[in-house]
Amino acid sequence: MDDLKTSLLEVGLSPKEADVYLAMLELGPSSVQDISKKAGVNRTTTYVMLEGLQRHGLMSSFEKGKKILFVAENPQRLVSLIADRLSKEAAKRDRLESFMPRLLAIFNAIQDKPKVRFFEGEEALDQIRMEMADTRDRIWEVYAADELSTSIAPRHNEQRIELTKEVHSGRVLIAIKPGSIPLYFDRRNIEARLMDFNAYPFSGSITVAENKMCIITSKSRGMGIVVESKEISDIFRAMYEAVWIQAKPWIPPPGWQESGQRKN
Repeated sequence: MDDLKTSLLEVGLSPKEADVYLAMLELGPSSVQDISKKAGVNRTTTYVMLEGLQRHGLMSSFEKGKKILFVAENPQRLVSLIADRLSKEAAKRDRLESFMPRLLAIFNAIQDKPKVRFFEGEEALDQIRMEMADTRDRIWEVYAADELSTSIAPRHNEQRIELTKEVHSGRVLIAIKPGSIPLYFDRRNIEARLMDFNAYPFSGSITVAENKMCIITSKSRGMGIVVESKEISDIFRAMYEAVWIQAKPWIPPPGWQESGQRKN
């Protein structure tokens, strides 16, 4: 009987509905008391299960004398029950497909929105730099070499060195404030050009790798913003290219590379 009960559960009956239905099949027309005893289900619950079976079209009742007897409908009704369920599921599927374009439009609209994260403080800025270094992609960077950038903690510069070591290639635009010298970085894979700090003074940096743009300012405790968006990254690269064409190649001062290698 266990395999029959399993089949009834697969059709959609509850465990107790299956017990009551199988009991009714064996008993024929019977009272609630007899069905309850045969199914091993208490009398109150048997009434509830009978109502459920009636909704499925698997049970009918009739009066005999002063008693009401219940009888199981032909098991062939189970086939119709499955057919009805399949028809309802097909209707649900058709309805879902009809408004799927609207659901996808909402989903894509959210996906297309830039993901923006804010960071503040030295530890947070460390996290940004390491995240950009982990992309291992071509970098596009512009930064100012001023008293703020040259006074950052040694580990910050170590991260810049690791970033420039790991990428396949990249570009760096440097705006050097008079009297400042850029911190050392590995130039083997990096092409560097010079911006006119006097014409375009600023402090901080912008770095793009893959579809991420990282903006860092060194003022106060330091603040960083990471924007993940292909469209925004592409806009930055286009503007960067326009500036790059006009910039002059940067020639490090004498001893710059040797000094940086000794310190790092």
